[in-house]
Parts: sequence; structure tokens; C-alpha cells
Amino acid sequence: MGPVAQEDRYVLGRGVSDSIRRLDAQHLLWRMYLGHILHPRIPITEGMKIAELGTGTGVWLFDASRVLPSNMELHGYDLSNNQFPPKHLWPENVTLGILDSLTDPPSHLIGQYDVVHLRMWASNLKGNDTAPVLEHVRKLLKPGGYIQWEDADLVNQSVSGDKAEHFALMMRDIFKQSGLQYDWVADLPNRLPHHRFEILQASNKKFHHDLVQLCTNTYLMAIVEILQGIERNSANTNSPILVREHEEMLFKLLQNTRDGMVYNWIPITVLGQKKE
Repeated sequence: MGPVAQEDRYVLGRGVSDSIRRLDAQHLLWRMYLGHILHPRIPITEGMKIAELGTGTGVWLFDASRVLPSNMELHGYDLSNNQFPPKHLWPENVTLGILDSLTDPPSHLIGQYDVVHLRMWASNLKGNDTAPVLEHVRKLLKPGGYIQWEDADLVNQSVSGDKAEHFALMMRDIFKQSGLQYDWVADLPNRLPHHRFEILQASNKKFHHDLVQLCTNTYLMAIVEILQGIERNSANTNSPILVREHEEMLFKLLQNTRDGMVYNWIPITVLGQKKE
């Protein structure tokens, strides 16, 4: 594996604690919510190849290797390898590597995959522009291949409790101030057809029961990283953004997550198929 493909401006953290708390805990949340790894409408075929973009710790692929046939090839790509587990811990059919998914894929990857999986890209894209990554996915897929995408709608949230609602307004303001835009997530099912994908399934059902608490916990922990990233990325600009007030309010919320407060994003799931 070579060096990082370009300057990494990922707003969320890539440290070990960040990986464990956010990516691995969010995988549990999604696993319980969905009830599957690979969407049941995707046919399982001999020796099929699956890619995951923005793989992070590779937890989705590692889980997939446990439940899918061992003759599948599972490839994970990310802009950074900082969160990859040591290579000797990878399952035999899992390979992780560096790739910039907002540019054209290298020629040897074009048309190679039966499925491309994406999850939690909400803070990865600037200016609501999904075109680069959708074109990247399209080029990776074989004719008739599938895109399976799960993401977090941070605009149309499910929030209750006076302090939580006040904090949500504060976060909306700082997102706007820092240029983070999340409107595209809810619009994702409408965007895939523009890149010649047929929508097979799309859903935005809220979390229920015990998943409400799990989402609240993981979301608030992610916001710790988002705030740190906002301050870090603005430090050398003409308008540095200070987040101390937001952090103080956030830590108060973290101490009271069991008092009935709800702070959930809305899960967005989309399954599409590449048209011939």
C-alpha cells in the first residue's frame, strides 16, 4: 500500500479510539437495524466480487466474510489506511487498499465488481455534490451490478428533549458556518437515476426501541469528532471556528443520555442496479 492519495481533509477522526467508538459501534447499529449484510435482493453468485468505498476499519467487510461464501472476493478502499487492522488479521478473501473514490478509478478496476457498498459518507462530500462518487461507483461495477448505500440524514433528524433540541439548532448553525452540507443524503434516491441506476429499494424509516438509545450514543460521540474536525480544518483560515460552547453543551448531553432524550439521525438506505 502506498501513501495517502491526496491531502486528507476528512472532518471525522481516524485515530484508534475514534474507529472503535464510531465506526465499529455504528456497524452494530446498522446490523441490528437492517438485519442483513448484503441486501437480500442481490443474488449470490459463484466467485462474485464486492468493493466497499470508505471502508474505514473494514468492519463491514470482515462481517461479510463471516456470513457470505468464502469464494467471494471482498475489497475495501479508503483515502487513508490509518484505520486498517494489521494485515495478518485480514480474512483470506479480504483485501484493503488506498483509493480516492472522488476521481476516476484506475483502469484495472473498471467493470470488475458485482456490488459496491457505501456507508456513512455524510461528512465526506462537499457542496452536496454526489456526482464524482456515483460516477466512480458506476465505473467500478459490471453491467447489471448493484450499489448498496446506507447513510445518515443529519437534516431531517429525530430529536426530543429541550436541551437536545437546543443543541440541534446550535449544530445546524455551525454546519452552515463551516460549509458542511447534508441535504444530499435524503435526496440520494433521486440522484442515482441521473447516473443510470435503477432504484430497486429506498427507505428512510426511523430507529425504534433499543436502537434509539444506541443511535443517540453513537451520534453524540461522532459529533465530538465533527466539532474537533470543524475547528481543526478552520484553524488556518481567515475565519477560524471555535467550538468550545458546543463542546460544553455536548458533554452535558453525554452525561444525560439515559433521561429519555432522543438525538437520532434518520437512516437512509438505497439499493440500485446499474443499467446496461
